[in-house]
Amino acid sequence: VYPKHANADEGKISIMAPVGSALLGLQVGQHIDWPAPGGKTLKLELLNVEGQPKDGGAFPL
Repeated sequence: VYPKHANADEGKISIMAPVGSALLGLQVGQHIDWPAPGGKTLKLELLNVEGQPKDGGAFPL
């Protein structure tokens, strides 16, 4: 989501965050492994895409 809509408790990650940009380009159901603090690895799966900006539109961040 855009930064103003980000809410980690709701699973909404900003596209400007490193992990958010890592998710760009995935299709629903695909996943990535993401290094977490303490040497753990998180498996992050893209669950849903609610909408995508149309080409040429104005989308305030």
